[in-house]
Amino acid sequence: MRILALLCAFLLISAPTAVAGGWAVTYVDPVPSIQPDTTHTAGYWVLQHGTHPFSGDLGKTGLRFQSGTDSHEFPGVALGEPAHYAVTFSLPAGTYEVFGVQGMFREHPLGTLTVPGTLLVKPVDPQMVQGTGNVWPWKTIAPPLKNPAVSASPAPAAVTVPDPPPGKPLPVWLVGLVVAGAAGVFLLLRKRLRPAARR
Repeated sequence: MRILALLCAFLLISAPTAVAGGWAVTYVDPVPSIQPDTTHTAGYWVLQHGTHPFSGDLGKTGLRFQSGTDSHEFPGVALGEPAHYAVTFSLPAGTYEVFGVQGMFREHPLGTLTVPGTLLVKPVDPQMVQGTGNVWPWKTIAPPLKNPAVSASPAPAAVTVPDPPPGKPLPVWLVGLVVAGAAGVFLLLRKRLRPAARR
């Protein structure tokens, strides 16, 4: 019994700090080609449950770039839109795993950045995008999500019939066989249907 109690206590102490709501997702605005040792600015969104801004003080956000044991963390600055931030960073040439620093929430893996090069964004796990996404606090500038106020099924612009999928061409020998068979049937029918010659 004591061992079970100690095990439960250890798990509670070693578990990451739980927050009501549990998780957040970072979405990165389109990132241009990144050059080594050059200052770049990138926008990003930190959304609780992947759908809405966190209500309250989220804490420090930013981006962290990890290459082996080498880690570079750059703090973000809040922009005018809810849950939208910007970060300025400069990195030496190399390949980095990129993480969203999300204040009180656990870091979110974003993808891989090659310098010089671009950020390859890892798709967000659909199970991390849920919750109260029916509130839309954004106007012109918004995260890359579907606005629930917009109709889910817009009218189609036109009805189109898809082209049939291209098939394999028939082999030449098969085409020849079909033509020869058709010619043979034609000659046979012609001979049978011709009236008997008068004598």
